[in-house]
Amino acid sequence: MNTSTLVEKQLLATKFFVPVAPRSLISRPRLAALLQESLTYPLTLVSAPAGFGKTTLLSTWGQSLPASYPLVAWVSLDEEDNEPRMFWTSVLAALNQHQPEPFTPLLKYLQSSQAPPFNYVLMVLINLLIEKTQRFLLILDDYHLITEQQVHTTFSYLVEHLPPQLRVILATRTDPPLPLSQLRASRRMLELRTNQLRCTTEETRAFFHQLIDIQLPDEAVQEVTARTEGWLVGLQLLGLSLPDGADPRTLLEQVSGDQRYILDYLTQEVLRQQPPEVQTFLLSTSILEQLSASLCDAIMQQGNSQQMLQRLEQANLFVASLDSKRQWYRYHALFAEALRYRLEHTQADMVSTLYHRASCWYAQHDRTTQAILYAFRAHQWQWAADLIERHPLLSLTWGASKHELVTFREWLKQLPEEVVNSRPRLCLACTQILWAVTPYPRLQAWLDAAEATLTASHAKHSSAHTSHPILTPQELQNQEDLLGEVIASRAFLQSFQGDGQTALALCQQALSLLSADNFMIRALVGTAQLIAFYSSSTNDAVAAIESGLQAVSLAQTVGLNALAMGIIGVTALRMIGAGQFHKIQQLSKQAKQLGTQPTGVVLPEVGWSAVFEAEILREHNELDAGLPLAREAISLCAQTQSGVSLTYLLCGYGVLLRIFLSRGELDAARTALQQFEAIGTSLNQHVYIHMCSFLTTVDQVRLWLACGEMERAIRWIEQLDIRGRHSNPFVHEREEVARMRILLANDQPDLVLKRLECVLQRATTGQRWSHVIEIRLLQALAHQMCQQERQALDVLAEAVRLAEPEGYIRSFVDEGALMAALLNRLQEEQCKDGPTPYLDKVLAAFPQQSEEHQHQLKRETQHSTAQLLLDPLSERELEVLQLVARGASNQEIAQELVIAVDTVKRHISHIFSKLDARNRVQAVRQARALDLLSEEH
Repeated sequence: MNTSTLVEKQLLATKFFVPVAPRSLISRPRLAALLQESLTYPLTLVSAPAGFGKTTLLSTWGQSLPASYPLVAWVSLDEEDNEPRMFWTSVLAALNQHQPEPFTPLLKYLQSSQAPPFNYVLMVLINLLIEKTQRFLLILDDYHLITEQQVHTTFSYLVEHLPPQLRVILATRTDPPLPLSQLRASRRMLELRTNQLRCTTEETRAFFHQLIDIQLPDEAVQEVTARTEGWLVGLQLLGLSLPDGADPRTLLEQVSGDQRYILDYLTQEVLRQQPPEVQTFLLSTSILEQLSASLCDAIMQQGNSQQMLQRLEQANLFVASLDSKRQWYRYHALFAEALRYRLEHTQADMVSTLYHRASCWYAQHDRTTQAILYAFRAHQWQWAADLIERHPLLSLTWGASKHELVTFREWLKQLPEEVVNSRPRLCLACTQILWAVTPYPRLQAWLDAAEATLTASHAKHSSAHTSHPILTPQELQNQEDLLGEVIASRAFLQSFQGDGQTALALCQQALSLLSADNFMIRALVGTAQLIAFYSSSTNDAVAAIESGLQAVSLAQTVGLNALAMGIIGVTALRMIGAGQFHKIQQLSKQAKQLGTQPTGVVLPEVGWSAVFEAEILREHNELDAGLPLAREAISLCAQTQSGVSLTYLLCGYGVLLRIFLSRGELDAARTALQQFEAIGTSLNQHVYIHMCSFLTTVDQVRLWLACGEMERAIRWIEQLDIRGRHSNPFVHEREEVARMRILLANDQPDLVLKRLECVLQRATTGQRWSHVIEIRLLQALAHQMCQQERQALDVLAEAVRLAEPEGYIRSFVDEGALMAALLNRLQEEQCKDGPTPYLDKVLAAFPQQSEEHQHQLKRETQHSTAQLLLDPLSERELEVLQLVARGASNQEIAQELVIAVDTVKRHISHIFSKLDARNRVQAVRQARALDLLSEEH
């Protein structure tokens, strides 16, 4: 094993060492008693600002526990633990220190390239602990450094299901976003806070008497305690600052202000008493978060750092050993902060050099993240860029975890733009990692810079008269591959904007440059072709889906199962529009096989294809099965370790919106839409609008109309008119369909019929049969509202013909009562030619009510349908119409209604006119089509 690997393991191991207690400690039995009580609580929170002795208290108490007590598993958290996988790796590794046998397999599992969902890992961990007789105490120090919500969420899950075999203590400077109020209410949490950690007057007296050998009168003890507010680090600094035999009150009289000012003043006093070589060492190494002899030698450019570290520890100069061998140390955080402040104000010209030396040491020992951070502090931009290009994060293509995205963006913010633009590989990584969450102009600028640099370099080395060194064939191919990757990335981004011809041309250009065995980027090209063929001017669903399936195969060829499952999801979304439900089910089965590990664990990437399974269940009217599957799929998608998970979640909430609409649960549907929109705020607008066109552009309108929010729907149309036609033709098409629904609800069927022809033609040309069926159904409703029953039944018959092979049901049922009436009429016609099992099944899916409720609903439907006529029938005309349908003569109608025969004739004349009928038979037929007659007629 090489030295760098050993050092990396050693650095990691320091996270799990219980810090060695300082030699100079005062006894604090009251706090030890409180901690003893913590063993009866699932969670103990030790929350106080820096300098109140949290770490010292916990480490001292933990090391004093007898063997019969729980085994102490200690984790010193740092910022890298914001990555959820790293956090749980640290927790498992801490437990693993004591009993490797049960935890090692789970630890390896979590560190694998395709780790299972965290909830699964925690469930297995909980079951392992339940099976053990041994008890564990997990102490997480510096929990305030954790800011990633997914870590808090998964940790809350563990706390909620904590078995008796595990107790947890959190040490933090601020209260974490955990369900603390619930834990308090259920008496499942013990709290130690600032007031309890403050030194009492007795502890202050003991501190000066036992550690500094100063006997203070009671009045002085009380004054010192009050001035320092029981702040332990303040007392320690005060003790170190005192000349022999001096009264601490004298020194305190010279300083006033808050703790920050006291800290700086007392640190300066401590430094003044140290020999020059100690002062230099303290100031120079204060930039380090952890100290070892090797690292300090590199910083100081000398060879006696181990002796100096031991000397500092013996002098109690705020240096704590992190391991029993005393190889790793750290300064107290506040002391280090004060030292750095002093360094920056006395030796500002040395600061950058010290940071650069630290960065070089970390880079030499394969600690790339730390090396990058120190390079930034040194303002060594080119060196930082070199390190970023080496980082494992850049090996990821088309997605990173949320924490990795945040980390990478923070790095880019610090790098000067000219540094980034001069590096094609870095520009490409910026695009590939941040494509979903960065505005398009910025993405395009990165690709422009990368392509310009690579093109110029390629031309320079390809020239016959070049004075530059000739590249080998492999080097030239590598350069072409990189250029091909840049162009493939450009094609992928272009495909979202609707210019299919440009995107497809870029795909061909990329393929001409890529080597035959560059399967991963060729899969990316296939994905770009999939999007471009389907939702752009090219408009070819068959070619799109074929490209997607080829891309899936390419990803599988090189074992990139997560990428393959992602492309399956992209393809399945297009298959929904193309009406290929059976093929989606086959693809979903393939995704499950790819995502199911030998132990039966399902990887979270399976969630995306499961979303579309839920959509098919919804369309087949299996709502009770579709809802839990959609929720499970969303839960899986949320756990994927990729920035692409945002698009997965969008699909999940889009399908959830549809399911709730079909169930008539409008409040739940509104919540799903709000969750969809909240996720959309993190995405760039091109990607978000593209996803909306598939998932919510139409369904948000359906929700508004179902909730009676016509004014909101009208305002949306007005905004469309102001903006004008969208440049992406697919986006424009879906907006038109949504607009038509509003126009129908606003009683404008003639305009609907006129405008639907164009979108119908485009959807038909593209062979997007789900959209064709939807448009046909809207046409049928519009024809019926125009009293054109024959045309309505003809287009409805075409929709039924297209829908039957894939078993569409909800597309019909969700259109409501008027669609049910039309289907009944169509069934009456088609029954003459034989059985109609599909129509029977669709009609059976419409809501069934009690007889009394059906009559009431019928009357309401008659009323509402009558309002759709240009000149609605009056109440009296409806009564006359009922008697006409019964076959009553004019005289019989007059007698029944107690009106004159001439009045009956006048009513019948108005009915014929309003229903566009020439005689009683036509009038009754039209009335039935419009559902104006009660069932007995």
